[in-house]
Amino acid sequence: MKKSHAGLVGALMGAMLATPVLAASSDACLQHNRIWGWRALDERTVLVTDRMQNRYTINMRGSCFGLTDGGAILVFRTWTNLGCVGVGDLLGVRTPSLGFTSCSISNVQAGAPGPAPG
Repeated sequence: MKKSHAGLVGALMGAMLATPVLAASSDACLQHNRIWGWRALDERTVLVTDRMQNRYTINMRGSCFGLTDGGAILVFRTWTNLGCVGVGDLLGVRTPSLGFTSCSISNVQAGAPGPAPG
């Protein structure tokens, strides 16, 4: 019995230690039901923080009108709560002034965007 508990504890510790590594990889998995907060950097880029305080950068295909509006509400259109937000998913933006618009996601990356080249 003690061996099974030790194995279970080892597996859980391994999973917890691997989580930050997986979040930092290029295969970022942002689940829309775990989003804690977001901030629009411009009409094409959103910085998202999840419940574990991991940061993700979401880039849109083209401009997403209303994204920088102070009263904007994001609506992620994925099939499941546990599914990762990814390329081609639709992101809805609801604003008091423009109503509802849909935007297509072109990229999701772990971490905040780097400084602009210049």
